[in-house]
Amino acid sequence: MEGSISMKLEVNASASEIWKAYGSLQLPKIIMDTFPDKYSELKVLKGDGHSGTVVEVYFAPGVPGPTWYREEYVVVDDVKRYKLAKMLKGGVLEQGFKSYETILTAIEGEKSNTCIMTGTVDYVLDDIDSGLQVLSGAIGAFYQIMKAVADYVIKQQEDTTTN
Repeated sequence: MEGSISMKLEVNASASEIWKAYGSLQLPKIIMDTFPDKYSELKVLKGDGHSGTVVEVYFAPGVPGPTWYREEYVVVDDVKRYKLAKMLKGGVLEQGFKSYETILTAIEGEKSNTCIMTGTVDYVLDDIDSGLQVLSGAIGAFYQIMKAVADYVIKQQEDTTTN
């Protein structure tokens, strides 16, 4: 079984500011800092955050399921503000998924200093029963990460404005 799930989040920040976090190694740092109860370590195995970068992310002790995953940033397009990451090992690939890719974009909003953050998960399930159980949690976590990036960027803007 294969499918795709997308979500959108409108935020009061410019697409270029959101992209600075989305399209760089700042993204995993924001995730680590925001969710220390879920993630414990990030290792950059190759690259600088652009296309071809490979990272390993380790879950915090006590988090159910696999203890880590490795993903590659297959496409990081700063002009289109488009990022495609593919899970290579671990994570949901040990929980019934044959393939798991995430797509992040930042699109200018209609109003000044707003943008639409989009997140898409494209997946292929190898084991439908276990994969479907994991999918809802994975989607929820993905949305929380999008929201964390938005909150981080907005806070940075507020801190810059008040200083």
